Amino acid sequence: MRKLTTEERRRRRFTEAFRKEQVRLLDRGEVTLSEISRMYQVKADCVKRWVRKYSQNAIPEPIVIGSRNDYDHMKVLEKENQSLKQYIGEQQMRLVYMEQLLALAKERLGNDFEKK
Repeated sequence: MRKLTTEERRRRRFTEAFRKEQVRLLDRGEVTLSEISRMYQVKADCVKRWVRKYSQNAIPEPIVIGSRNDYDHMKVLEKENQSLKQYIGEQQMRLVYMEQLLALAKERLGNDFEKK
């Protein structure tokens, strides 16, 4: 595909149906924002505007890191998030185990079995 001149890019207009189709492809994960930008020689900000207008999924705001301390703080938060996710998973497994144990106890000891 030949590179368009600045004047050609300015005169171009994309139909609403075309924009919606590109956003739909983006939402399904078939293409990335940068691929659409490169394919049609459109600025990424323009594609982001399409997404904000036509998509149900919002584009997450960028995380701005200004210093080494910010970067280190982000790494600490990511590790904490990962450990909390693991803890929640373990607790969920424990809860399922306890529910199955309670069901088994009710089955063997009768429906009137209750923890006292």
